[in-house]
Amino acid sequence: MTDRRLGRWLIPASALALVACGSDGGGTNASPSPSASPSPSATAIGSLGADGWASTAGGTTGGDGATAAKTYTVTNRNELLQALYGGTATIAADGGVTGTLDADRKIIYVKGTISLNVNQALVEQRADDFVKGSCAATQYGFASEAALWAAYYAAFRPSVWGNATIVSGTPESARACAAAAQKKVVMVNVPSNTSIIGLGSDARIVHGNLILGTSSAPVDNIVVRNVTFEDAFDFFPQWDPTDSTTGRWNSAYDLISVLYATHIWIDRSTFSDGARLDKTYPSVWSETVGGVDYRGSDFKVQHHDGLVDVTKLGNLVTISNSLFFNHDKSFLIGGTDTASRTAENPTVLKVTFHDNYFRSLRQRQPRVRFGQVHVYNNYYEGTLDPAADYPWLVGWTVGQSGKIYAENNVFQITGGDTAAAAASLWSVSVSAARTSGCVGLGYTTADCAATFVATGTVLNGASVDVATPLLAKYPVVSGASWLPIASYAYVAKPTTGLSAAIIATAGAGKF
Repeated sequence: MTDRRLGRWLIPASALALVACGSDGGGTNASPSPSASPSPSATAIGSLGADGWASTAGGTTGGDGATAAKTYTVTNRNELLQALYGGTATIAADGGVTGTLDADRKIIYVKGTISLNVNQALVEQRADDFVKGSCAATQYGFASEAALWAAYYAAFRPSVWGNATIVSGTPESARACAAAAQKKVVMVNVPSNTSIIGLGSDARIVHGNLILGTSSAPVDNIVVRNVTFEDAFDFFPQWDPTDSTTGRWNSAYDLISVLYATHIWIDRSTFSDGARLDKTYPSVWSETVGGVDYRGSDFKVQHHDGLVDVTKLGNLVTISNSLFFNHDKSFLIGGTDTASRTAENPTVLKVTFHDNYFRSLRQRQPRVRFGQVHVYNNYYEGTLDPAADYPWLVGWTVGQSGKIYAENNVFQITGGDTAAAAASLWSVSVSAARTSGCVGLGYTTADCAATFVATGTVLNGASVDVATPLLAKYPVVSGASWLPIASYAYVAKPTTGLSAAIIATAGAGKF
């Protein structure tokens, strides 16, 4: 759809006197200093043009209208933090930051590669740095990452700990210490009224997690465009022996987490695990317990969480024209099956996905609880071959009280027969008891219902009916109770030629 505001994507001349939030060689509270303006061609991707859910209830404009003093070019983590905090950030030697986030309208241009996993001196941090710099060393006596994991594996391997209770004791407490040290470095909060826009075709934010909103500081009106995000790598994932009854490793960091945030537009960006593929971190267990072979791929050490997750009170989000590849747990919409008045519930988690290229993703494309999620004109490419780096498991998942409306999406899934590919397009995880609990909070039956509509789906070049088999197998899921066209205007393009068009245009650097 052509938005009437597209003509305003070029940044106004008044905003081109960019200011860099620069480090002057490592000062902890450096002031912004002038930087050269980008060329007009580099600013063609601006703050305006949001559609889908992000265009509703006043729309999403990010930092559009920012003054020259609130327009920044950043090339490293220190500069990024100073831009986000309006020049007031205090950055400790270990990379921790304190200060007050700046909610004024601001445009932050990202130039080159910014790693979030660095200390104040911009030195890339290792797992050993977080162990030695935390209570893992000072309180629990672990001198290295290797020593910590040796104790952890010995204490919690399935034949020793079992799978009845969550892990606890000294090795887990030490792991939590090191994890907390990493968290305060790699998690970076983004305030309201912010645009983060990549300059040129090589703007990258790596090794960290942008956080959009907290329970104590909700945010609104954020735009992210033309940036490549890679490898939010958790050095200290937790083994949960109760997860999925037999145990799983769980990591802490998405590339972008939309939590207590509204009016979010993520567009023309690229997301992946980078060079650290999941397959390079196989299971550390070497035993079979109770008939379960813990050497299998289900028990790999998971160092990556989501690509873009929308949970808690995240709402009015559009994710468009972007490339997502080489990842397992892709998009979690709603993080719990239990409705709440203060977190996940039927009034929030409204997300639009359109014109995206999903390549070599495994699952959660997306997985939806509670939200009204519109998925249209996307191209999915994967393989069922178990030897692949990221073998396809499932596409859309209808979760508790989730509403998915899918239109004119194209799938190319190889490595198996047609029936297996068709069966892998969807899954369902809905509890009638939790639906009743949702109604018990005062929401309507329609609010709490799980619904699914899929029209115009193409699989391996042929039209396929996705909705009929899903609704027949799961009568707890019904047809439409929400129509996207009742919420915002859009045009779903025909599927002919869609995959080629999306491959040519989706992702950072394609404008």
